[in-house]
Amino acid sequence: MRRGTIRGWTWVHRWSSLVCTAFLLMLCVTGLPLIFHDEIDAATGHRPAATGPASSGTAPGLLSLDTMLRRALAAGPGEVPLYMAFDNAGSLMTITTGPKVDAPAADMTMQTLDRRSGVALAQDGKDSGGIVAFLLQLHTDMFLGLPGMLFLAGMGALFVVALVSGVVLYAPFMRKLDFGTVRVARKPRTRWLDYHNLLGIAGGAWMMVVGVTGIVNALSTPITRSWQAGELAEMTRAYAGRPALHPARYASLDTAMAAARARLPGMRP
Repeated sequence: MRRGTIRGWTWVHRWSSLVCTAFLLMLCVTGLPLIFHDEIDAATGHRPAATGPASSGTAPGLLSLDTMLRRALAAGPGEVPLYMAFDNAGSLMTITTGPKVDAPAADMTMQTLDRRSGVALAQDGKDSGGIVAFLLQLHTDMFLGLPGMLFLAGMGALFVVALVSGVVLYAPFMRKLDFGTVRVARKPRTRWLDYHNLLGIAGGAWMMVVGVTGIVNALSTPITRSWQAGELAEMTRAYAGRPALHPARYASLDTAMAAARARLPGMRP
């Protein structure tokens, strides 16, 4: 590789790394506790620990989904159902309601209920959610919505560029040394450079996976909107132009769940 080419790759590697480093650090610091979000919520009292049979199952003693929905709606008079989510490690589930079917996220109410008793254990409004909710929002979009997501996707792209350029530079920088050499007897700057090169090349594949999947996650909103405008619109074409079905006319959730399980046996919602 020519000297001018090496200088060009070095410039790309240096500046792509410097620009994205602070935001990568923020993502690392916020992402680590999010791995343990269930444990943190349980420890802070924001969400009880999951116990008992999986809430997505049909084990004896679990109340029906229709019963759970009725109890959630009773706690929020005038609201309509939006989402239902299950805990496959315990009997807790969440039901999200809102003033209308297309309510913005800020107006939604999420209730945590125990499917064994039907008791609502927690209710999160737009101003609550605990430390995990705060970290998730910071990690996802830095409280900036779609612009924040797009910005973090750009930082992820710079991270990928830094990785690619680092791999390209590894061979010419280490051409006179064995793979993974760390010159511990040299000056601190040389040692740190060798540690940097070793960690970068050894973890390059894993970091590339993190970077690429992080970009996809950051672009989830525009990807979802594209899906809604394409495949989802095609699936619901037969209902185009019709008014939304009133929640009072919804069919049984348990019947729908049974049909879904029969269509896709062995899978969990």
